[in-house]
Amino acid sequence: MDALFEDATIVAGLEANSKRRALQALAEQVAEAHGLDARVVMDHLLEREQLGATGVGGGVAMPHGRIKGLEKIAVGFARLAAPVEYESPDGAPVDLVLLLLAPEEAGAVCLKALSKASRVLRSPAMRERLREAKDADAIRALLTSS
Repeated sequence: MDALFEDATIVAGLEANSKRRALQALAEQVAEAHGLDARVVMDHLLEREQLGATGVGGGVAMPHGRIKGLEKIAVGFARLAAPVEYESPDGAPVDLVLLLLAPEEAGAVCLKALSKASRVLRSPAMRERLREAKDADAIRALLTSS
């Protein structure tokens, strides 16, 4: 996983009372960190959600999109203060959100990064450790050591 999470924007205890607000809050933070327009990021995420919700089960969602003008993969990770409904396949609410943005022309790179992130977040033990981590630094340490 090494480099994928090193520069990630990580938020522990993100306050959001809905899927849309969770996406918006994380999109704004990642956009700011990477010099992107938060509205453009949010529009891409909402378009992707219309194709099918990005909740993957186990309390995890992996919203993603490709953004024109983005130079390299941008990652955001949030542990929500309280779970939100997310239309996940298992019906469980989501409290761990991994946002992945890739350059528009980097389809294969985006899929590879999603696959790596999915392998880490598929582990029930890792999800539990992420939920128990005391702050963003502890979350980053867990993600980068995977």
